Amino acid sequence: MVAYRGHDYPENLPIGSLPLVPMVAEETVHYPLLGLQSDAEWFSLTPSKFGYVQLGPENRLFSVSMFHQLHCLRMLNLAFGKARIATSGHVQHCLNYLRQAALCSADLTIEAGNFEDRDFATARTGATYMCKDWSLVYPFLEENGARWKTDESERFAPILLYRIPFHSVNFNRV
Repeated sequence: MVAYRGHDYPENLPIGSLPLVPMVAEETVHYPLLGLQSDAEWFSLTPSKFGYVQLGPENRLFSVSMFHQLHCLRMLNLAFGKARIATSGHVQHCLNYLRQAALCSADLTIEAGNFEDRDFATARTGATYMCKDWSLVYPFLEENGARWKTDESERFAPILLYRIPFHSVNFNRV
């Protein structure tokens, strides 16, 4: 029995094993560096509680690493903006965090050729990866968020700066 106190909590989200699914790495017109379309597309990756869950009998708050990683990618994206919303300390944390995540996953998929010589405008697809089916994580987080007894979203106020209203964006995909 896990108490969810101190260091007594599970290492992983209690969702069970995720099946592996193929994902072809490909260049996309989505997730550009800046603009409303970029904001909307990054926003679409964020669940309603920003990747946080409450677990255990006392609804202890945890963040899910996948969403922390996506947050860090977004911070790097924002570091290119004029507003410089992402501070250098936050960017440094994110670079270090993503470095550790890449090393932890130790993805051994073989990619053909030298990617630095690739013409990304014409060579649009890359390797096929076998990935945990991350699409199954979103419903789990949404269900968990709907059961929160107290809404702790005020804790996420700095993150709210990176969310934009859906009505201001055209979501038609190219």
